[in-house]
Amino acid sequence: MRDPSIAAFWLFSFPEIMGGFNYDDDVKQKIWWQYKESMRYDQLRDMVAKRNPGWEHLQEALISIDPVRARDDPVVVKNVPYYKAKKTLEAEVMKLDPPPRPQNWGDLDLPLNASSWSEEDLKKPEKFYEMTVLLNAQREIADKILDSQWETKWRQEKLNEMLEEKVRPYIQNISNGALPRPILIQSQKQDKKRRQRRWWFF
Repeated sequence: MRDPSIAAFWLFSFPEIMGGFNYDDDVKQKIWWQYKESMRYDQLRDMVAKRNPGWEHLQEALISIDPVRARDDPVVVKNVPYYKAKKTLEAEVMKLDPPPRPQNWGDLDLPLNASSWSEEDLKKPEKFYEMTVLLNAQREIADKILDSQWETKWRQEKLNEMLEEKVRPYIQNISNGALPRPILIQSQKQDKKRRQRRWWFF
């Protein structure tokens, strides 16, 4: 309800007409404030969803308005640095030319085949021509669909591969990193004890 007049009707007039609810001014102010906050959230959400430059700062404002709603909002990006890095890699992957689709890759359940025409029909030249045209057209459409599916699959696998390459060095550094040796500072008392000469009297 982005129209305030419509919102006022459903929030105040409709309950009063249908149920006899007559809110006092304090309750109306609270309800209207909640409506305005919800409207602010929706407007900011639309701007965040466009992902224009600076959207991450708008997202922070979005979360501050309604943290509970933002927690489950699919528009809100949980990990902004990772999201930006992934988008950068996606742009790089889109510039790459995928290899040709393997000949026997993919399968489609096509509606037409040679058995769709009877032997009697195929004896007629016009029916045979019809079958040839339709099967060829169907094959061309199927090839385009399979090519698109292959390209999507290849790009997704390439993106995952590039993401793994970017993340692996950090994981290896954490896994193989040696802990530094602790620096031990000797106390002055211990140092004095070591340097203290002992005298023995017999």
